[in-house]
Amino acid sequence: MRKSALLNAFWIPLHFQDTALIAISVPAAIVRFAPLEHVKVFAVLAALVSLVSMVIPPLAGALSDRLRRQGVPRRAFILGGAAVDVACLVMMAEVRSLGLFAAFLLLATFGANVALAAYQALLPDVVPKALWGTVSGVRGVAMVIGVIGGIALAAWTYPQTTFIGIAVAIGLGALTLFAVPEQDAPNEREDPAHISDWHDFTVVFVARLFLAFGLSLLMTFILYFFRDVLHSSDPKVGTALVAAASLVGSIASAVYLGWLSDRVSRKFVVAACGVPMVLAAAGFALLPQERWMYAFAVLFGIGFGGVLSTGWALAIDSVPKMRDVARDLGVWGIAQNFPAVIAPLFGWWLLSLYSSPLPGYRLLFLTAAGTFAIGSLSVLAVGRRPLLPWWGYPLRFVVGLAVWTSTHLTYRIRMWGRLPKRLGSALVISNHQNELDLMPFTALGFLTSGGRSPLLAATARVLFEPGFMAVRFPSMWRVLRNLNMNWFFLAIGLLPIENELQSRSIGRWAWSVERIHGRIRLEEIFKDSVVERYGLRGLKTSDLFRAQYFQTAQDAYVRITELQAVYGKEQLDLMRRGVAEDLEGFEDAVRRGATLYVTPEGAYTVTGSALPFRGIWERLEPLAREIYIAAISYDPFAPKFSQLYRVVPLRRREDASDELRAARPVTVSALLSAWMLGLGGPFSESEAVRAVIESLRRLPENVFVDPEFARSPEEVTKRALAALVRLGIAIHTDGRYELAERRKHPNYPAVDDIVAFQATFIGETLAAAESIQVRLGAA
Repeated sequence: MRKSALLNAFWIPLHFQDTALIAISVPAAIVRFAPLEHVKVFAVLAALVSLVSMVIPPLAGALSDRLRRQGVPRRAFILGGAAVDVACLVMMAEVRSLGLFAAFLLLATFGANVALAAYQALLPDVVPKALWGTVSGVRGVAMVIGVIGGIALAAWTYPQTTFIGIAVAIGLGALTLFAVPEQDAPNEREDPAHISDWHDFTVVFVARLFLAFGLSLLMTFILYFFRDVLHSSDPKVGTALVAAASLVGSIASAVYLGWLSDRVSRKFVVAACGVPMVLAAAGFALLPQERWMYAFAVLFGIGFGGVLSTGWALAIDSVPKMRDVARDLGVWGIAQNFPAVIAPLFGWWLLSLYSSPLPGYRLLFLTAAGTFAIGSLSVLAVGRRPLLPWWGYPLRFVVGLAVWTSTHLTYRIRMWGRLPKRLGSALVISNHQNELDLMPFTALGFLTSGGRSPLLAATARVLFEPGFMAVRFPSMWRVLRNLNMNWFFLAIGLLPIENELQSRSIGRWAWSVERIHGRIRLEEIFKDSVVERYGLRGLKTSDLFRAQYFQTAQDAYVRITELQAVYGKEQLDLMRRGVAEDLEGFEDAVRRGATLYVTPEGAYTVTGSALPFRGIWERLEPLAREIYIAAISYDPFAPKFSQLYRVVPLRRREDASDELRAARPVTVSALLSAWMLGLGGPFSESEAVRAVIESLRRLPENVFVDPEFARSPEEVTKRALAALVRLGIAIHTDGRYELAERRKHPNYPAVDDIVAFQATFIGETLAAAESIQVRLGAA
């Protein structure tokens, strides 16, 4: 408790300032500066103060997180912000014009929020997670003490005296941080936070928006309520007494509810805190008499104390990555401050609708009660993670439509069979041979699968790192080279899996090391042979994203054994952990009802021979209630490069590999390639046609032939021969065809001989079909 009190001591002057300024001293000073338009002027100024408080914490928090990882303590940020705050508070006591007063008020708010951004991250930095609720309860008490002190000082002194008193409190409070030991930032890799991780953060953000909106309505206008409705002889004192009564309730609840939230689900505690707040706000509206105000204030404080402590701990629980805790708590703070930007203006508009103040204030308090109810009920959605965020679905539709349209315009895509509309906890497996494999099928899934069982697709982890978009769009690489689109891909239903286990680009290795160790020289990461081969001497990791080195860094692949030993071992461990986490994410998605589209081979085949299924199959197969095959073939010798895929249910899971091979459509390119290789010499067009027709006749009954090929084998074969010549894969001389020595195809950059590839491919398809036919016959 002693350590908790010391850690939370700086909250006292921060809330001393926050409460005294906006609740009492600033509105009182505004009456002196603008006696006839005090409500309007104060509403505008309060909104500007809240705007500064909303914008600064995320920016300052992100910078604090980054500097902390480089060894700069958070204390430096706190002291710097406090110094600016103190200087501006002193100037506020001296100025005599509204313009200068407003300027120094905003600068003081800036300094306080810089200090706040770093300070609020100290709790999760130094406190074990199991005690976050308890320590947050102590934080709540410190905040209440600060609020009480601020109200007491502001209520019984002139504004100028209050400003000086706050400055002294901020200066002394900042000095307490020298007694708080800071820990070094842990070395941890920067995995992209999954969309589901952001769900809870989004929920508590929205809940805080509603709670803060209602609180802003109450705090902004309570002094004027005492003045204009209750006709109090001293509105400042009345406001102070009501606030003090609410804080009595807060002290009674903050520590206990914080402690309780470490032992039961925090979201239920926060939701329960909304009940007394709703009742109190409604009481203010229905019984606007001074004798009732204090009882309602105590009731309000009981709920508010829980929100101060438990709500804070729930926010820390929901931060996706602890390495960015100051930034994300700063973002969460937007939910506290944005309502304070609009609530004063909304409240002023609401009050201006009525000629007498009482009806306006009744509606204002009832509105606050409604927002408290919505906010407290919203937190019950914490932990109910959707498979995709709500805003991901329109993105999926747009991406699906764009990819489906572009692939069908660029290539000839044909499909037979479809998935059922409502699968749920299902698996779709496909063979892997070309970068086009997943695109049309996934795009169609984005357009047709519903929210309860969306189609998700496993994709290479390289998509989720900076530089990927620049590689995909070379003409824009200078603009896109630092862009990381992981949030976008996760939102539309693409899940990462590491498929470059032994060899990666220099850029990927360097980026992975930099995430842990910061910017270091490339000689420290790579062996001398790599450094000399690619001219990396003297460069740092960050240099690889500069214009002159970016393309080399993305194109040059080196094996993990070419890293220095210490980094090679580190990257190997990271890969193992990363693959395990990726597979856990897939398992979680299937358990929760997703239809997952994967290629169990993991890598492209470059020979045409199917690769063995990787561990992903053993992990996911037992979880899937239904499994479908999306078997893909290509017709590379068609006039327009063609993809053919066929969707069928998997009959026997133990025969998955054979069933996948056997289900692949048979194309003219495959049969023609097998015959040409077997022939080994020149041939005529008629010989090729007869051979292909004969090959068709001998096919097993259980294979699927491209219907267009089956209907017109002669015409389709002639078109394929013409395409072979056009591609330079065959030579046509004196009415005879002969295979060229170089047989590369532009759509298969990693394949040396596309003819041999197609021959191997059809050989495995037919062998698998015959094997299945034999097993079915025996059964």
